[in-house]
Amino acid sequence: MTLAVTGASAPPYRAFVAVGGLAALDQLSKAWAYWALRPTDAVVRVIPGFFHLRYAENPGIAFSLFDSGTPAMRLTLLGIAVCAAVGVSMYLWRTPDNRPVLRTTLTFLLGGILGNAIDRTVHGAVIDFLDVHWGTWHFPTFNIADSCITVGAVLLALDTLHDLRRSSDQVHNP
Repeated sequence: MTLAVTGASAPPYRAFVAVGGLAALDQLSKAWAYWALRPTDAVVRVIPGFFHLRYAENPGIAFSLFDSGTPAMRLTLLGIAVCAAVGVSMYLWRTPDNRPVLRTTLTFLLGGILGNAIDRTVHGAVIDFLDVHWGTWHFPTFNIADSCITVGAVLLALDTLHDLRRSSDQVHNP
């Protein structure tokens, strides 16, 4: 007797390859920042007054929250990252291929999570080097992994809103 799996789809191998590519791009860029910017404490003014490259280490999370730098906090943040990576990986694995936006969303999230988790493991802190200013306003220094997480979060919000709208339309227009 053969059981048919309804809604089965191909495993997201390409998405996992893309995750590896995003994490590798993040790590390569951070290696450059580590070797080129850190030793000299240099600031490269790519667009003066707006976009600079500046080496920084963040032992905490976004906006330097939980940046005590204690071994217990570093281990806790790494544990959270590992749990998030496992959860997102499982969700990505189970996401049907007829949901390409959701697969892309999870790919960006996982690539960013892994990029920053590698930093926490190797350096004990996340390496940041992208620095944006606008007049007196200064955005916290960030990296490619942070950008991937942000893109993934925005796409997740848009995908969720799309699903809610579709559900609402089905309720109101059966």
